[in-house]
Parts: sequence; C-alpha cells; structure tokens
Amino acid sequence: MMRYTLEVEKYGIYCDGTEAATTTAGFNQALKNASEAGICEIDIPRGIYLINGVNEESALKPEERAGIIVPSNMTLNLHPEAEFRVAPNGSFGYTCFYIGEVENVTLRGGKIRGERYQHDFNGHGDFEKKETHEWGYGINIHGSRNVTIKGVDIADCTGDCIMVNAQGMLNVSWTTYRPARNITIKDCKLDGARRNNISVTGGEDVKIENNEITNAGINDGCMPMFGIDIEGYGEGDIDYEEPRNVKITNNTFAGNVAQSVCNFSGYEVVISGNHSDNTISYGYGTDTNIENNIFVRKDKKYTAIAGLGVSAGFIGNNATISGNTIKGFSSGIDVRGADVTVSDNTISELSVDGIALATFEAKNVKFSDNTVNHCQGKLCCARNSRDITFEGNELNDSDITAMEIIDSTNVKAKSNDIKRSKQGVVITRSSAKVIDNDVDLTEYTNAAAYAIAFDKGSDVFIKDNRIPTPTNMAIYGESVEGRTVRIKDNDITDAKCLIPIYVIGGKKHEISGNDITFNRTASGGYGIQTKNTDGALIQENIVHSVSGFKLYSPIKTDESINSRVIGNKISGNLALNKTDIETNNIPI
Repeated sequence: MMRYTLEVEKYGIYCDGTEAATTTAGFNQALKNASEAGICEIDIPRGIYLINGVNEESALKPEERAGIIVPSNMTLNLHPEAEFRVAPNGSFGYTCFYIGEVENVTLRGGKIRGERYQHDFNGHGDFEKKETHEWGYGINIHGSRNVTIKGVDIADCTGDCIMVNAQGMLNVSWTTYRPARNITIKDCKLDGARRNNISVTGGEDVKIENNEITNAGINDGCMPMFGIDIEGYGEGDIDYEEPRNVKITNNTFAGNVAQSVCNFSGYEVVISGNHSDNTISYGYGTDTNIENNIFVRKDKKYTAIAGLGVSAGFIGNNATISGNTIKGFSSGIDVRGADVTVSDNTISELSVDGIALATFEAKNVKFSDNTVNHCQGKLCCARNSRDITFEGNELNDSDITAMEIIDSTNVKAKSNDIKRSKQGVVITRSSAKVIDNDVDLTEYTNAAAYAIAFDKGSDVFIKDNRIPTPTNMAIYGESVEGRTVRIKDNDITDAKCLIPIYVIGGKKHEISGNDITFNRTASGGYGIQTKNTDGALIQENIVHSVSGFKLYSPIKTDESINSRVIGNKISGNLALNKTDIETNNIPI
C-alpha cells in the first residue's frame, strides 16, 4: 500500500487558518491525484486548515459533496496538531469531511471544529432557507461502506459532529436506497454539537465504541440534543430510512442536554458497557438491548432508562434492559410500549418524586431480579398498563410505597422481597395477583402503613404472602359488588396491630387458609374482620395469640351479612351476625 505525506505548498493549502476556498480546493485536488496514482494512505501534517464546508452548487443540500471530499480506498492520518476549521457561513448545512458514496475509508486523528459560535443564523445566501440551520456536520458519512473514524476530536458544529446517513430513500420508486454500511466510530472526542454529537439515520452495521461524547445541545442547542440519536425518517408504518444493527459500547456520556442515547426508531440496537449521566432510551425502537451500563448523577434529576412506545406497524418493542447500575437519578427505569424485560438491574438513591421501576401505557412487561435500595419514592409502579409482572425483586427503603398498581389489568407481583418501606403493595382500580411475597415493614423508622391494600375498583388475589410483625393492618381493602376478593394462605406472624385482615364492602369474598398469630402487649384485636360485606366465605384460617393477652375476637363478621365461617382454628369467641352460617370451627 502506497503512503504519501501531503505536500501542502504544492497544492496551495494554507496552514495558518486562512484562505478557505483555496485550501479546500487544494485538499480535494491532492486527494484526487493520490487516488488516481494508487496512493491509499496520506499523512496530513500539523497546521490550522480553514475549510469551505458549503456546496454552493446545491441550493437544497449544501452539506452534500462539500468540504474535503474523501475518495474510496483511502486512509487519512491527521497529525494530532492538524486542526480543520469550518469557515464561518450562513448556510443551513455544511460538511467539513464528506465521505459520500465511497468505500474503504479511514479517517484517523486530528481535530475538526465547526463554526457554531461564528455562524450567521439569519443568513442563507442563495439557498432555500431552513430556519433551524441544523445540517452542519464535522463528518458526513453518506451512503458509504467500510468506513472507520478513529481518534478524531470534533466539536462545535451547528448540526452534528458525525452524521451517518443513506443516499436515496426506501419504499419509493424514483431513487435507489444505499445506506451507510459497516461504519466504525471509535476512540473519538465528540463535544458540543448544537444538535446531536452523532446521528445515525440510514446506516447498517454501525459500531460506536470507546468515545467521549459530551455536551450535545448546550448553549441553546437545537432539538433533539442527544449524545447519539438513532432515528430514521418514516411516515406511519412506512420507513424511508432504516438505522439497523447499531452497537454502542464502552462510551462515556456527560453533559448531553436531553439524553445520552435515544434509539428513536432503530432496529437491532445494542447499548452496552457505557457510562452515562443522562437518559438512555429505546424510544420506539425494535429489538433493543440496554445492558451493563453505569448511570450516575449527583442531583437526582432525569430518568436513567426510558422508552416511548411501539413503532407503527409493529406489535412490540422486544426490548431487554439488564445488568445496569443506576444511582442518583430522579427515576430509574420507565417502560412504555410492549414486550419488554427488565432484569438484574441495581437502582439506588433516587429522588423522592421518582419511581425506580415503572410502566405507563405498557403491556407484556416483566421486571425480575432487580434490586432497589435507598430510594425514598415509589419503588415499583404499573400505571395504565396490562400484563405486567414484578417477580423476584428486592425492594427496600421507600417512604411512600414499595409497589403501586393503578388503572392496570392483569398485574402480577410474585416472590418479591419488600423491606424497610412505609407500605408494601397498593392496588387501585386494577386487577392484580399478589403471590408469595415477603412484606417486612418492621424496620421502617416511622409509622408503617399497610402491607397490602386495595380499593373498591380492584379485583385481587392475595396468596402465600409472608407479613411479619405488622403494626398496622397487614391486608386491608374496600370492595363493591361485582369485584372479586380472594385472600388465601397468607402467613401473618406476631401481629402488633388490632386487625391483621380487614375487608369492607362487596360480595362473596373468600378469606381462607390464612395463618395469623398475635403478639400484642395488651388485650384486644380481631384476626379477620369484615364490614358491610355479603356472603363472604371465611374458611380454614388459624387465628390465635402467642402472648398472654386475649383477643377481642379471632373473627368478626357481625357488621356484615350472610358470612360463612367454616372450619377455622381459633382462640377466643367468634363475633358473628345472626345471618351467618357457622360450622366446624375448632377452638385452640
């Protein structure tokens, strides 16, 4: 492979930051000559090079075929003290290095500086005016393949530091679609672009690794202001560009205004091993993995991991969120859309106003084996969602509630370990199964509320939960006719409260197989109490005191009607209504 050191004087290239037009033309002539001569690697010496980044022959796309135009089969080695500065202009688009419809290109080292802070945002020259002026790029990879950008320092562009995009459009008859393919961006410093530091709109097999990606959108930037934006253009369920198979690994994100990474509409995206101080989102993306990232803030702002919904024409996101560590944000993981699994994440020190694990307008979501500590706000919340599972999570230290289920359908809370929180599970206007959980509120420093509670608008199945030493009601709920309440086989031990299980209202509830022991320091208490219910079945429960103090009554149904109190093992006398059926109860 032939290698050549660029002869700047030969081509009229100025190294002192002047004469943009002459310098740009000199570079392009030098690269053209080298390519025709079979030279595949060029070393560019130190210097300050002023570049005309505007294609003045294109009124609609001045950023295309502009600036330094890199040919195929070319490696450019930029000296560490080679700095390329885009000449100040008033165009809505420009490019410093254009890698367009070529192949086998490497750009290595050096610095690229946009003219963001010298740009004339009121100007547009002879071009069609686009008021946002967001198409100014440091490097424009346009419909090319086999491109590597390595160790380049890029900053201060009016648009993006690096744009990866397609030539032409999908699903139209008048153009050929050529996405950028096999693109690698690594070991770069990308800072302070006005819009995004990297955009991938029409690219396939894109690898973004080991970069420092900082401050996108600062100083009154232009939306969306992401560190990395993966966003193809489409309308409804028709894609005109597709970002596909993008891997974002081991990067550092800091100070990007809106988000660190957003997979707004990409396919097969992996976001792994990064360090982030802002949101990473699967957006409307499909087949996204967000795994083993570290999220750290100190001001308890923003959501660490988020989503937006399901892309038009698809049934789900198929997103996996696993192994992430989140600390010091407002909220942890906010799931929207469908078909999402969230597992083995560790979340701590969130805002009291935030939620560690949440869904909103989501369906078919499973949260499993996550650990939440030292978070004062809600630890889990399913809201306006359906088919949601919280399983095997360790949930600790809430001053509000460990789990809230509100306006949702078919929510399952199974085998979770809840400790040191004010409340365990609160169910509002929802259908929920609460099964096999440990709800231990004994170490909560203030007065604890209910271990499990539900309202009149809910259908509940509460089974096999373990609730030690409740100082307030272990299971409390209100119901109405037409709602289902089943409370079975729960183990409530050493109760200090007056009423471990209390249900008000509704019809034909089942309260069976529960084991309730009292360990009070004074006489009194009702093991199971109903009020204003009709036809409740209270069967095969065990209610007794392990201290020397007697209960008022183990089962109290005298404020309800038609209760069936059958086969319970009890200490003390039943308090029944005259309409009740009582049989086979055994004193102990």
